[in-house]
Amino acid sequence: MFRRFDKPLLIDMLQSPEKVLEFTAGMDEEAFCSKENVKTRDAVIYNIQIIGEAASHISERLVQSNPEVEWGKIMRTRHRIVHDYDQIEDRVIWRIRCEHLPLLVEQLKKILAAGVE
Repeated sequence: MFRRFDKPLLIDMLQSPEKVLEFTAGMDEEAFCSKENVKTRDAVIYNIQIIGEAASHISERLVQSNPEVEWGKIMRTRHRIVHDYDQIEDRVIWRIRCEHLPLLVEQLKKILAAGVE
């Protein structure tokens, strides 16, 4: 199986939460969960899937050297979205957006700035 280098995966992982934060700028939880924002929710959920999929291909070496990133939780979230799609709760997705994605952006920027192949 072809293994991608970590740097492009980290860039994918960084671009997706940046998109989510852009798509939801100026929204609060009620606006995000409203019927009028189905497309935004779908775009957010899709980008969270990308984060999890990219994380699942990161090298074990990088995972071990960056334990501050919740790699397992990221991958489990992707798994739940894909396999339990009918149980996705909009408010949980909003909490991920607010509580986890800004921190993840900072962590990934730090890793990339340190130099990764």
